[in-house]
Amino acid sequence: MQIHLSIYHPKHAGILSAALTLKADKVILLYSKQDDISGLKSAIQARGIQCETALIEFGTQIAREQLVQIIETHQNENIIFNATSGYNKLILLAFEQFTNYGYPVFLVDKFTDELHWLNEKHTHKDIHLNHQIKLKEYLKSFNTQIIDQGQTTPESERSRNLTKWIISQLDAADKAIGTLNYMAMSADANHRYQLNQNDLKNHQLQELIDRFAAADKLTIRGKKLKFADDESRFYCNGGWLENHVFALLYGMRKNRPQLADLAKGMTIVRNQGKVRNEIDVAAICHNRLHIIECKTRRFGNSKADKSAANSAIYRLDTIKSISGGHSGKAMLISYQRLNKYTLSRAKDLGIYCCSHTQLKQLEQHLYKFIDQTD
Repeated sequence: MQIHLSIYHPKHAGILSAALTLKADKVILLYSKQDDISGLKSAIQARGIQCETALIEFGTQIAREQLVQIIETHQNENIIFNATSGYNKLILLAFEQFTNYGYPVFLVDKFTDELHWLNEKHTHKDIHLNHQIKLKEYLKSFNTQIIDQGQTTPESERSRNLTKWIISQLDAADKAIGTLNYMAMSADANHRYQLNQNDLKNHQLQELIDRFAAADKLTIRGKKLKFADDESRFYCNGGWLENHVFALLYGMRKNRPQLADLAKGMTIVRNQGKVRNEIDVAAICHNRLHIIECKTRRFGNSKADKSAANSAIYRLDTIKSISGGHSGKAMLISYQRLNKYTLSRAKDLGIYCCSHTQLKQLEQHLYKFIDQTD
């Protein structure tokens, strides 16, 4: 029987992915009394792996004795210490005892997804982990539940073609696209919007409306505009950008098999709580959570615009931290230009940004985002 000893930490991943790659039969999960291990334990057991749990003390000698007892209890089995997760002192104590008793220790690099053997390199080869983890179980291991999985397949070809045309009109049609977004947001409960004289005289806006009408997103009769349905109204209100990002990532899977799972418009909640968060696009790549926020509103230099930009940045940082731990990654994609203040704040928090004319090379930016190992 292969047994992994792991120490739980609320911000660390690498326990489940290593157990799956090495085909562990059981995980002994040590945890401190303030930690909630229910999510990770459930995710491990759902994969058919036994999970034995035990409280561990932080007192140096007590913890050392507890580790010795665990090792000696399982000395006739293949017991391995996974040093990827845990609190520093406990990790060092476990490394000390496993090395003293001659049992192997490994560490999963949270950036490269490589499994490194620390004291058995002469008999064990470092390996790259398998990419088996799905969004649901990854999030569950961080005590985050999926309320709504969202969309898992890309939009229709007609919508894709319209989205490609929108991207091609960057700069030239910015104001018209912004106006249509406003119309979709301001339409009544029946998806209707009344155009004014300025709207009717705006040739660029009329061309845009005709394009959307040809794709069956809306109909126009004189001054009355009507969006086809909830989905079409969402698309016209900036949802096209989410769809575009999702479709690109979906297509990238053939070149990046490590993109193990992908969803758009997923709703999550923490610890069975009531506060829900919607993630525009979420992916598991290299066994790490990647979240993407898509914005079509203008982020200018006004106080209100800066406040909205800050809110988007901090929201992204919070979600990637609580639902993805220290290895979580986040990206902000904006149809409009981002000001220097927002870009600087995002850089400080490690959030990748792609905006405005960069969207013409969005696929390259998405590759860079999922491939970067920092």
